[in-house]
Formats: sequence, structure tokens, C-alpha cells
Amino acid sequence: MAHIVVTRPQGKGEELVARLEKQGHKTSLCPVLRIDYLATPEQQLATLNEADIAVFVSQDAVYGLHKLLPKLANNIKFFAVGDTTAQTIKSLFNTKAIVPKQQDSEGLVALAQLQQVESKNVVLVKGRGGRTVIAKTLKQRGAFVNAVAVYERVALLPDSEQWLSEWHANDVDALVVTSNSAIDAIFNCQNNQLLEWLKSRHFYIVSDRTRGHLESLGVDKDNITVAAGASNEAIAVSINCEQETSMSEQPEQASVSANDSETAVEKPVVTTQASPSQPNAPQKISKVGLLALLVALGVGAGTGYLYWQKYLQDQNAAQQESAAIAQIQELQSANQALQEQLATLNAAQQRQQQQSQQWQQQFDDEITRQLSANQRSMIAHVEQSIAASKDNSQPPLDMNEVRRLVSLADFKIWSENNYSGAASVLQRLDALLASYAGNAQLRRAIHTDLQMLASVEVADVEAIVLTLHGLGNQVDKLSFNMVDLPDDVEPSTDDALSADVSDWRANLGRTWDQLVDDFIKVRKRQAAIEPLLDDEQQRLIKQRIHFNLDQAGFAATHQYVDLYQQALQSASDLITRYYDLSDTQTAQFLSQLKQLQLKPLTPSQPISLATVTALEES
Repeated sequence: MAHIVVTRPQGKGEELVARLEKQGHKTSLCPVLRIDYLATPEQQLATLNEADIAVFVSQDAVYGLHKLLPKLANNIKFFAVGDTTAQTIKSLFNTKAIVPKQQDSEGLVALAQLQQVESKNVVLVKGRGGRTVIAKTLKQRGAFVNAVAVYERVALLPDSEQWLSEWHANDVDALVVTSNSAIDAIFNCQNNQLLEWLKSRHFYIVSDRTRGHLESLGVDKDNITVAAGASNEAIAVSINCEQETSMSEQPEQASVSANDSETAVEKPVVTTQASPSQPNAPQKISKVGLLALLVALGVGAGTGYLYWQKYLQDQNAAQQESAAIAQIQELQSANQALQEQLATLNAAQQRQQQQSQQWQQQFDDEITRQLSANQRSMIAHVEQSIAASKDNSQPPLDMNEVRRLVSLADFKIWSENNYSGAASVLQRLDALLASYAGNAQLRRAIHTDLQMLASVEVADVEAIVLTLHGLGNQVDKLSFNMVDLPDDVEPSTDDALSADVSDWRANLGRTWDQLVDDFIKVRKRQAAIEPLLDDEQQRLIKQRIHFNLDQAGFAATHQYVDLYQQALQSASDLITRYYDLSDTQTAQFLSQLKQLQLKPLTPSQPISLATVTALEES
């Protein structure tokens, strides 16, 4: 069997080594990396409070975040690169994560749930460096991506020559490597002979991304096997399949050798029988018997070896079949859960439709009732007018008209929030009652309500909508909070000493500066400085502010107080986080948003008309 070295970090390779040894492989455990968990700044962790999606790239990312935040918001959707990471999320955060079928970065971004992520807050929980495919792809789809680095992989040795020398001496045939960081640590060697030997070894890896990295280092693609996942079971299955394929030709070679040996033995036997008079014939016959015995033993050993290989193949096939059955059961469970969610959504939709139909029916009944009351009132009023024109006397007070006006005023307050319209209706009712005696109590209630309605302070919705429209036109003119680097200033090089004795102080200072320059060197940074926000992120932030302002205008028009306050607060948070608050225009913009939040859309106390109570008591 081949000698296999498992290079997974300490604490992660023991189970794989035990599994491989149980299956008959010769294995060694040699961790090349250690995992150091980082003290992530609070500013990065705060992005999880507003996250819509959290993506975990490894099992260590889950452990690292759990050390910092043992509990996360319930509304976050969790995504994991592999099954092991998803199981760790379930264990620590008690939440089920979505896992792609192709368990790598490319498979994750290909998920249907991550296609429409525009304007969503995505937090990528990962190690320091690496996994740029996920962040870049989600940014291109319009998401706000924040990376939270909670750990880093550190090589246990500064170079790999010691490892390679030991592996070369122990005739290592293959290596299990599960990350690009481990690849870099293993290939960090200056000995070209050891590197060439390393490139000829077989590598068992867990992703196509690592395959590309190995091929870029000069490893032949035939020496690379990609497992179906990062779990110990998937890696063990790939090793067994590869070993069985590579060893399947050995029994055939053994059979050929055995046949050749038998042929070689038969020739001396024929020669011996043809010369019975030779004195050494008995010795030759005994050697032939010994060779025949050895050949028989070799054939028996080959048969036993073939039987053992067949037994291993049957065992591996049974394990693969069990794994396939487990996957089918998991898919069936997931399908059942989706069907239950779909049934719940259908039931909720039916309830909403029923509620909507009931509300529409109630509204239609109320309108019909009011129209019928108005028609009856108009008919009665016309009849009274006709009777009055006949006898030229004042008609009696129409109480139905009084009740209709009181109901209309109450309807304008509770349904339309139209306080001025309600006051107009009450003034009209007061003018009607002024022509009749005996209505003093009802008129006092009317005047009480008129005074109360005059004191109600509500915001001018039209003015608010116009103000929000004006603010929306100023968004593109605001300045983002960017870093302004000062221009480089070339230092003065006037360090020549003066020949004048009176300049001894200046000469002493120049000599001291030259002495300091010999010990301290200042090097300029030549690399380009990347912006805090690229153009695409700036566009998305502006688009989101426009959306919040439009949402606030809609809420103000329809008297949705909670939505109005929430939209203005979201716009204020974006301005505070991403824009330069020292800029005058930005400060004025933020101040206007705060003033709009203080304007009430509805009265602080509910309003009840005293006229309604007085009419019921009369």
C-alpha cells in the first residue's frame, strides 16, 4: 500500500488517519499549519447586526465567530461552503445552513438563493486572506459585502525543507492537502531537488481551486485527485478509489511472472529426463521440485491477494452505497421541509385573501349604507322643502340629517385623518342647528369639538413630500468620507559642512543628521492605495438613499407613521456611516432629515368628538 501523509491542521487529521489505517493504508500525520483565532474589531462585528446573509467559508470560521458572538440575529440566512461547516453551524448556532452541491466557492455563488442579492447586506466570515471569488461575485451582483476575518492559518515551520527531507527518507507516495495555505507552506523550499521530488507525489485535495493552484506550481494533473468534499469520509473514499485503480494491474503482472517461471522450470526437466546416466540428475530433480513448490506458493499468495482486493472493493462499494442512501434521505428530508414551507405559505396566502375579501365586503357594505342614508336624507329634505313651500312655514329639524353630518365628521377623523374637513362639517351642522331652538347642549358640544380640532398640530404632508423630493436631488452632490493623502514633500538635501569656524553649531547639527540617516531609513510606499468605496458601491449607496426618501414620502402620504420613521432613520444611518459629516452640505442634509423625523404625522392623543356623545344622549 502507498504511504500517505495527512497535512491537515492539528486536531483535524487524527480521525482521517485512524480511518485510513483501519482500511489498511500506511499513513502519517504531519500538520503543516496552525489555526490562530483573531480579535476582530467591534466595527467589523457590528456589520452582523444589519446582515441579511452570512456566508461561512470553513469550519474554523464558525468556531472563530462563535468565540466572539455566541448568538446571532434570527433573520440572517446562513450559507456554508461544505457539509462539515454546515454541521458546525447547526451545532453552535442551532441554525440550518444552505450548502451547495459543488462544495467550493464556485458552487456557493452558483446557488439560486444568491443570484438576486442587490442592495442586501452580506457578511463573509472567513480567514485572513483568500476566498476572493465569493466577495467579488456578490459585489458584482449589487450586494453590500463586508468581510469579517476571525482566524488565520500560520505555517508551523518557516520553510518546508525539514518536512520534505523526512518524507523523502520515509518513501512517502501521496499527501492529503485541504487548503491553498497548506500548499504554499509545503512548497516553501529552496532545495530544487526536493521540490522536483514533491511535484512527482500524488496529491489528494478537496476543491478545483486548489487543483489550479497545484498545476500552477508544476504538479501534473494526473497526480491530483479532487475529493467530493472536505469531510474525512469523502477524502477516504477518493483515496480508496485511487489506490484500487493503481493496484488493479499488479495481479496480472504477478500471473505473467508465474507463467514465465513455470516455463523456465520445464526446460531443465526435459533435459534431465533425456540424460539419465548423468550422476547429478537427482540434485537437478530436487531443485525442480523446490521451484515448483515456490511457484505453487506464489500462485496461492496471488490468489489470496486478489481475494483481499475483492473484499476491499466490496467494502468500499458498501460504504459508497451507504453514503448515497444517506444523501438521498437528506434530500428527501429537505424536500419534505420545502413542501411544508410551501403549504404554510399557501395557507398564509389564503388567509390574507380571505381577510382582504372580508375587508372589501365590509367597505362595500359601509359605502352602500351611507349612500342609502344619504338618499333617504335627501328625499326627506326634498319632502320637507315641498311641504314648507306649501304652507310657507319652517320645516321641522331633520334628525337624520344631523346624524349624517355627525357621522361624516367622525368618519373624516378616524378614516381620513382630515381634521379640517371634520371641522367644516361641524360648522355646517352648527349653522343648521342655529335655525332651531332647543339644541343648546348639542351646539356647545360642537363648539367644544371645533376648538379641539383647531388646536390639533399635524404636519403638512404636502410640504414633507416636497422637502423629501428636494433632498433626493441633493444626494448625488454629497461628499463621501474618503481619505485625502498629502502630497509628498522632498526633504532638503543641504547637508554640506561650512568652512567657517563660526558656523560650528550648524556643522554639528548637519553631522548629527548624517549620523542618524546612516541608522534610520525612510522608504516611500510605491503600491497603489485602493479606495474605501469603489464606484459601484457608491452608486448602490446613493440608490439606497433615494429608495429610503421615496419610501418616506409614500409613508407620509398614506399616514404610515412607523414606515415613515424607519425610512428616514435608514437614510440618516447611511449618511452617517459613508459620508463626510464635516462637509457643510452633508451636515445640512442630515439636519433636515432629523427635523423631518420630529414632525408628527398624526396627533399624539386619539381624538373623540364630544358631539357624538351629545347626540346619543339627546
